[in-house]
Amino acid sequence: MAARGVPALTTFPYPELDEREEDHWSGAGVSDDELRALALGAFYSTRWDAFHDAMLLGPEREHPLGDRRELAIDTLTGAWGITDGTEARASMEQLLEGMHAPLYSLVHPLVMASVNASERDRFGERADKQRAFLRQVGSFRGMDNPEALVRDYDIWAQAIKIGFTDHLSRPLPNDIHAWDLARVVAVARMAFTAGYIDADVAWEYCMRALVPAQRRYRNWRQFGDAYLTGWTYWQATEDLAELKNGGVDRRMELVRLWTRPTSPWRRIELNEPEQKAETEAAEPN
Repeated sequence: MAARGVPALTTFPYPELDEREEDHWSGAGVSDDELRALALGAFYSTRWDAFHDAMLLGPEREHPLGDRRELAIDTLTGAWGITDGTEARASMEQLLEGMHAPLYSLVHPLVMASVNASERDRFGERADKQRAFLRQVGSFRGMDNPEALVRDYDIWAQAIKIGFTDHLSRPLPNDIHAWDLARVVAVARMAFTAGYIDADVAWEYCMRALVPAQRRYRNWRQFGDAYLTGWTYWQATEDLAELKNGGVDRRMELVRLWTRPTSPWRRIELNEPEQKAETEAAEPN
């Protein structure tokens, strides 16, 4: 069962990770599954210095850019182009359906086959065939720009070859749905704090994100690795320079979530024991 109230603080053995604020707990009476759902977005709770156990992005504090509501509105507008509840719902539906995860599932296996190929084949016929295949897939799926998959393929291959993915666990995960699912919770919390959606709608989306997360990942270690790989894949296609600078920092944040005694990922497991057994049984041998 999830602990209730504010947990006692204990010594954390990584001083370099203790430069951030302590974990914030409101003591709200959320259920175990509600806490699990919120914990999908624990990376953002930590970055925002927000409560881990409440939908509202509290606690409130003075900030030069405004209060929590104003910051949520600013972030939704600037990072997501979301200005109302309808747009927030549309973005969350897209994330639940799979925003970057389906692209990664196409590109990543081909990149790994190319990267692990013999030197003679690595930059030759195999890569050309893979690019042609991705163009066909893009056209078949009606993508506005089928070359986008080829671009992702080339950039992801480059990021791996030059070491910009060295902060990731090995072997690299084949699934990055955690990246999309964590952002469902992030958008839900921001949209609720901004006043765009009510609490019932925000909770509905968070609980919908929990179901596939529990089905795909046995524990928070797997979930975190998949989340960071998803961020890395997205960032590589956006800005390789930012990826170089930000990957290790985000890895350290995950270590904090995995190991800090007051982390939500230490307070409750992603799956109940019987759910974990079902997840393991469903995995291919």
